Amino acid sequence: MSLMNITNENLQEVKARDAVIVEFSAPWCGYCRRLSPVIKQLAKEQDIFVIDYDEHSDVLKEYGVDTIPTLMVWKHGKGGRPLINPSAKSEIVAWLQEELA
Repeated sequence: MSLMNITNENLQEVKARDAVIVEFSAPWCGYCRRLSPVIKQLAKEQDIFVIDYDEHSDVLKEYGVDTIPTLMVWKHGKGGRPLINPSAKSEIVAWLQEELA
């Protein structure tokens, strides 16, 4: 599994998938950098797509994302319940179990 960036080139392909985990993030975001090691650990078990706040502000608006980091599961392009600024890996794992069930 891996950690991949969402780009203009692959955005529609990512949206078309059955279920994908998306992290809304930015390089300058301190909370995002704090969460980064946990996201990298989780990406060893399942694909996680990262979308840059500055490069894709239109996508953040489309999904109602106002705060980063935010995690969301997209199912065929439809956003699920967001997880905003998670504080621990256990919180993310519990959220993922619910969202991917």
